[in-house]
Amino acid sequence: MKRFAMFLFIVSTSLFISCNDNDDDSPIEIDQSLVPGEWNLTDIKSENGKVTTTIENIPLSGNYSLSGKDYTAEATFTEVSDADKPNTFVSSGGFTVVAKIAIPTKTIDYEQVIPDFIGAGNWKIDGNKLITTVADNDVSFDITALTETTMSIKKDIKETVEQQGITFEVSGSQIFTLTKN
Repeated sequence: MKRFAMFLFIVSTSLFISCNDNDDDSPIEIDQSLVPGEWNLTDIKSENGKVTTTIENIPLSGNYSLSGKDYTAEATFTEVSDADKPNTFVSSGGFTVVAKIAIPTKTIDYEQVIPDFIGAGNWKIDGNKLITTVADNDVSFDITALTETTMSIKKDIKETVEQQGITFEVSGSQIFTLTKN
């Protein structure tokens, strides 16, 4: 089961480098002028976390939840005035991800320090989506709330991942809340 916990850590840290183009059923109108500035990561949570795998010919399925603590992660989004140049962002710091995995007959609690947030790259708004590009990898987040002081972004995942010879099917949503300095 330690392999399973490690797998969830990998999924939680890969959210910023994987792509998913799911459409949100209830998009909100986004004021792009609210995005530029310095933001601190203040909350992480998951919704509808499901996982299935087979270990030693035994099919397993269960639920997982992720949360965070010890937040030091921050990101600065800069909007450029030249239409030919992309908006940029840079981040620093990290957090601790806390995973709780529940499968029949067992609950596993796991914590992992994530020392680096999302790196540096470009960003843009497309409808109700925040699209970040880091090292030529685009990631699309649904913006679920955006005010002058708070931004919540959601990433739906549905992935097949292999970890230590075990294939996992993982689905759910991760929600990140940022607060502006």
